[in-house]
Amino acid sequence: MNSGIMVAPNGARLLQDEHPELPLVQNDIVNTALMCKNEGANAIHLHVRGDDSKHILDVKKYQETIAAIRAKCKDDFVIQATTEAVGRYQPDEMISLIKQLKPQATSVAIKELLPSLDNKKELMNAKEFYKFSRDENIGVQHILYSSDDLRRFHRLLEQEVITGEKHSILFVLGRYAKGQRCETTDLIPFLETLKTLKLENCVHWMLCAFGEMEIPALVAASVLGGHCRIGFENSRVLPNGKIAKNNASQVQYLKKQLEALNIGKVETKDMKEILGILK
Repeated sequence: MNSGIMVAPNGARLLQDEHPELPLVQNDIVNTALMCKNEGANAIHLHVRGDDSKHILDVKKYQETIAAIRAKCKDDFVIQATTEAVGRYQPDEMISLIKQLKPQATSVAIKELLPSLDNKKELMNAKEFYKFSRDENIGVQHILYSSDDLRRFHRLLEQEVITGEKHSILFVLGRYAKGQRCETTDLIPFLETLKTLKLENCVHWMLCAFGEMEIPALVAASVLGGHCRIGFENSRVLPNGKIAKNNASQVQYLKKQLEALNIGKVETKDMKEILGILK
């Protein structure tokens, strides 16, 4: 049994008063990516910041940072560019970023790309975006915050807004919980819904989990056939209550837990498929 590990080192909202090792500028992000790769990460979930340290969907910033990461980490490390809206960006701006950037992979929250339930224009734009991404072999990971989001994802498959035989999804635990703190059992409704909808064989699923139960939840996900997203975006605290030294120390901690259960590292080609890159 193998499990992929993607690091999410900074997120959209955190600042260095949350942790002095939070990487916000390009050089720190690149060094973090390399350290995490050396500890066993297969990929990075990438956010870039503007000169004011605020989250930004900026093509040039992304291009420069991606090129710098690639120079250090080479081709066996997958780079996923986020489209997170953070209340600042509209769906057309998210789509425009990916069309201009054409990244190796991207993550898209269903609830941000399609904020309405049945808006025909939104559905048309989303369908065109998903087709563009598939044609360009851009891996799309669909971010799902609840079982309702998973049911909505299923509906988009039925409507053929999202097409294809295999898909990448990310379950998020604890983002909207009190104190942004998850419990490992929060994963159960996702897996029950996945089974009810008969989606188990057409998705690769990954988990990210907020709070100090992040790593136990990721270990549980790996045992159950899922993959892991770990990093300061979701938690800065280890299961023993201690503050993690940096993102690389979190990856190292998780890797040791997985190795103790005989769960190994996936190959690069498999990580690409896990993140929706099909060729």
